[in-house]
Amino acid sequence: MKLSLLSHIASGINQKRHPQGNVYYLQARDFIKNDLLDSNLKPTIVDYPKLESHYLQKGDVLILSKGHHGFNAFVYNEEKSPAVASSIFLVLKHIDTKILPEFLVWYVNLESTQQHLISSSRGSALPAINKKILSELEIPVPELHMQKDIIALSKLKEEESKLIEQIDVLKSKALEINLKERIQ
Repeated sequence: MKLSLLSHIASGINQKRHPQGNVYYLQARDFIKNDLLDSNLKPTIVDYPKLESHYLQKGDVLILSKGHHGFNAFVYNEEKSPAVASSIFLVLKHIDTKILPEFLVWYVNLESTQQHLISSSRGSALPAINKKILSELEIPVPELHMQKDIIALSKLKEEESKLIEQIDVLKSKALEINLKERIQ
């Protein structure tokens, strides 16, 4: 199903930062993982009456619209609120209840989907996608229980990768200690 039939696609906004800001202005560098904002993030823009219409809601999906490293997606979980997305993002709002935001993020972040978006992007100096390109993206919509299973399996795979990396670091340290003891 086309993404435009599953959600409203909005653009992020361009705002000047202010040291006495009271609204979080989310940028790509503020996301540590697909669903985790930097805990040290501070509000950087000043609120004004019309800004409220751009506030992010829990479950909104932010998709990078420019960049050389793909068009990654992130779920906004209201860790920092109120917040708005910077103009580097396209924002999926009012997502249809038959699709989970986390599933959308998983699907958009798949290598095959990223390759499709990259091949559809415009610009050579800085590849970019727009609302039209994103709205045409075909998204499969399996049953909710299947989406939950896919998300759970994906999280388990991420955990496995972290553990393998930690084991590798520990093995390297153990080897270093063992070899140093032999030469001293």
